[in-house]
Amino acid sequence: MPGTVFLVGAGPGDPGLITRKGLDCLRRADCVVYDHLANDSFLLETKPGCEKIYVGKQAGNHTMPQEAINRLLAEKAQTCETVVRLKGGDVYVFGRGGEEGAWLRREGVPFVVVPGVTSAIAGLAYAGIPITHRGVARGFRVMTAHDKGGGLTDLDFSSMAGTRDTLVFLMGLSLVGEIASRLLAAGKPPETPAAVISEATLPAQRVVTAPLSELEARVREAALPSPALIVVGEVVNERETLRFFGEGPLGGVRVLVPCVGDAPSRLGELLRGRGAFVTETPVRRIREIPGVLTEEDVRWAQALVLTSRRACAFFFAQLFALSLDARALANVRIAAVGPGTEEALQSYGLRADLIPEPHTGAGMEALLRRVLAPGTRVLYPKVKGLAPELAEALDSFCALRAPELYENLPAESAALPADAAFDAAVFTSASAVRGALELFGRDALAACGRFVSIGPKTTAELEANGFAAAEAAHADLGGVAEKLEELFS
Repeated sequence: MPGTVFLVGAGPGDPGLITRKGLDCLRRADCVVYDHLANDSFLLETKPGCEKIYVGKQAGNHTMPQEAINRLLAEKAQTCETVVRLKGGDVYVFGRGGEEGAWLRREGVPFVVVPGVTSAIAGLAYAGIPITHRGVARGFRVMTAHDKGGGLTDLDFSSMAGTRDTLVFLMGLSLVGEIASRLLAAGKPPETPAAVISEATLPAQRVVTAPLSELEARVREAALPSPALIVVGEVVNERETLRFFGEGPLGGVRVLVPCVGDAPSRLGELLRGRGAFVTETPVRRIREIPGVLTEEDVRWAQALVLTSRRACAFFFAQLFALSLDARALANVRIAAVGPGTEEALQSYGLRADLIPEPHTGAGMEALLRRVLAPGTRVLYPKVKGLAPELAEALDSFCALRAPELYENLPAESAALPADAAFDAAVFTSASAVRGALELFGRDALAACGRFVSIGPKTTAELEANGFAAAEAAHADLGGVAEKLEELFS
């Protein structure tokens, strides 16, 4: 029996706009057949060994005819349990998903459609333009602007000229003048608000607004690149009130966040909330080493030292695997390196007894030297083979057990997009620095401009590799965000 083909809409470009179901399909896929995507970071979500086949179509450059794509999907389903056909925007909004689904049906291949967020709606929203608005527009029309030959589609401009509906034209940047002329000739008032949104939802998004009669000249003057949306209607006037994308204290700042472990990260979410355009790339992967923690370790401990959210998560995973729970720590003093680790601890119903200042390994050592009696039995779950300094320091005045519950491994090969441009790169560990150098190379990182470090060890790693780093005033994610704001204020 053939596998299942999932026709998945990837959304308009911002990687956060893919649906949860779409992302789940990507992570389970044995093969991904993908278009020219607005954001290739989706491909980083696939599992090791997943086959990736590019079949994208751009103006004048069709990698593979549609009929061949149809056959490819059916063929891959014969050998793969899960095939994902990943398409920009929504599967059915000028995406030819219907043709692919019909072909699979005829071939007897099961398929599932996972709708995506269309740029016709999300692109407008990111430009501060609501596609409908009470008292302004009660409906909308979405049209493809060009036909198979690249000319203007045969559209009913007379009907469009007489409506208050929002008009949205996709894939029509080269035809903006003809569209405006045809609408004006059909009776659309010259002062009708209009806009062109280039590279919608992406860091390079640009918006030009103008009366319909002036739109072509303004767009030509701005030299906007494709892809672009054309919007005509009174809703364009709402832009100054509703614009949000690129606003905030980090508005417009392009930030690279090399991640140790999975993306998206909490730091990425924090920076986006402040207006930054964030690209997150896993540069190291994390794997649990199961069965290391023992019940005797837990019973033996008088103090527990947790130096990261990840260490906290793996410790409790192995604690629960021993059929124990938080009650086993009733007489144990718990030290958490900082607010993030304490937050993770609280998710298990516990609070930290000790939090050092500064939130670093050196700060933890200094605090424990002050408050623990010599010989105190300390349990310090850690990463395998790395960060030995704190373990060595604790071992000098405590009875120490440091079970290595997880390991930090090389990520699959990855490269920064050739056209990527960043204002800053942000590092939250020395491991992230090493991983980024291994994957991208020094020259690619050097092009990122400024470098922000979460703390002294990360700063030292950057400086050892020739990068001047601006270090956060306090070693947590909030401190990193504040340092970025200080640099780009």
